[in-house]
Amino acid sequence: MGIVIHRLQSYPKPMARRAKAKRVRRRKSFSITNAAFSLGYANIISSGLFGTNILAFVLGKTTEGYGASPGFVSGPGLGIKELIDNPGNIEVVAKNAMKNLPTMVTSGLVLSVSERLFKRLMRAPLANVNRNIMKPLLGAGIKL
Repeated sequence: MGIVIHRLQSYPKPMARRAKAKRVRRRKSFSITNAAFSLGYANIISSGLFGTNILAFVLGKTTEGYGASPGFVSGPGLGIKELIDNPGNIEVVAKNAMKNLPTMVTSGLVLSVSERLFKRLMRAPLANVNRNIMKPLLGAGIKL
């Protein structure tokens, strides 16, 4: 009867390779079309919550026009300055949110569907304009 003794391996086992990190892909250009639709979403939210458009909310609007009194809105809406100066206006914003939520959701859905439809229908014409006009004039950083 012999006793069998197993030898330990003297060389180290190779380690498993680490998984390669996924690259984060970002757009290298600014899209004017995406900016316009983003402005549309911001306008839906500001009109529903503050009772005024995004331009009047940020710049303020008086009888003299936009930007005459920054952040102050004369009339039924709220401006950013009014919101900061009087924290009690948060309750007004909350009431507006509850009252205008169905309208805001409906408007957002309509804008989303129209954005997809617009991009699908205008894919070839926009690509043509980007290739032949925008890229030679403004470079690869800005597109429609």
